[in-house]
Amino acid sequence: MSSRHHTHVVVGGLAVLALAVGVPTAAMADTEDWLSIDNLPGVTDADLEDHIRSIDVPDIDPVSVPDIKPFEPEVTSDGGDTVVSLDTDVLFDFGKADLGDGAKDAVAEAVEDVPDGAKVRVEGHTDSVGPDRENQALSKQRAQAVADAIAASRDDLDLTVAGKGEKDPVEPNSQGGKDNPAGREKNRRVEIRYAD
Repeated sequence: MSSRHHTHVVVGGLAVLALAVGVPTAAMADTEDWLSIDNLPGVTDADLEDHIRSIDVPDIDPVSVPDIKPFEPEVTSDGGDTVVSLDTDVLFDFGKADLGDGAKDAVAEAVEDVPDGAKVRVEGHTDSVGPDRENQALSKQRAQAVADAIAASRDDLDLTVAGKGEKDPVEPNSQGGKDNPAGREKNRRVEIRYAD
């Protein structure tokens, strides 16, 4: 009757299953002729040279990367008020109202020139994408986040906060029945208003 015996042998880091059919277990114990990590043939640089070849790498064309939009508040006048308009695409993640530390620093820098003790109105605005109710809430949350950042750096200012949602666009959200991404981008803003 033949016997089957399974033996695992490691060759060069690979596990190999050896199946001996009809070989007595005692014969399996003599492994001097088997490959092991200790008796593998050596590989020289000369051996490798036959298997190494150079390849031509094609020229790689440069990839155009869009410019990173810097944080530059737009300052205008409106009926005796100075209006500092902050681009919310730079300050906030999409649909969010949390300011990161860098954005808080940028807001603090944007109000450095506001006169001491001034009354400041912080107004949030959105584009027309999404439901009115959500835009209204988001605009107020963003205005409050900006007001909180202002208060942290300028506790002398008298702050009020309002959310306008999509009700007061500075550019059309659509033109000729088509989406106007540039206009929508301008409408996503937080305005800091104070008397001249």
